[in-house]
Amino acid sequence: MKKFLAVLISLCMVSLLAVPVFADANSDYIAAVKAYQAQIAAKEAAYTAAVDAYAKNAKAKADADSAAILKAAKAAQAKADADCLAVIAAGKAAQAQADARVAAVIAAGKAAQASADQREAAYAKAVKAYQDQIAAREAAYIKAVLGK
Repeated sequence: MKKFLAVLISLCMVSLLAVPVFADANSDYIAAVKAYQAQIAAKEAAYTAAVDAYAKNAKAKADADSAAILKAAKAAQAKADADCLAVIAAGKAAQAQADARVAAVIAAGKAAQASADQREAAYAKAVKAYQDQIAAREAAYIKAVLGK
C-alpha cells in the first residue's frame, strides 16, 4: 500500500508539474494558430487587393480598347459616309452631263425638224406658186382659145 501511495503521490506531483508545462504548450499552440490565421488573413487581403487591382486595370484597358474601337468605327463610318457622298455627287454630275447631252440631242432634233418644216413649207409654197402659175396659164389659154 505504501508503494501504491508513493506511486499515487508521484503521479500527483508529476501532474502538478505537467499542468503548467501543458498550459504553456497550449498557449504557445494557440498563439501559433492565431499567428498562422493572421498570416492567412494577410495573404487573403493581399490576394484580394491584387485581384481588385487587376480587375481595375483590366476594366481600364477594356474601356480604353472600347473607346479606341468606337473611335475607329466612327472614323470608318465618316469615311464611308464621305465616300457615299462622293459617289452620289459623281452620279449627280454624270446625270447632269447625260441630261445636257439629251437636251442637246433634243435641241438638235428640234432644229432639224424646224429646218425640215421650213423646207417643206418652202416646197409647198413653190408647188402652190407653180400650181397658180399653171392655173394662170390655163386660164390665159382658155381665154385665148375660147375668147372668154
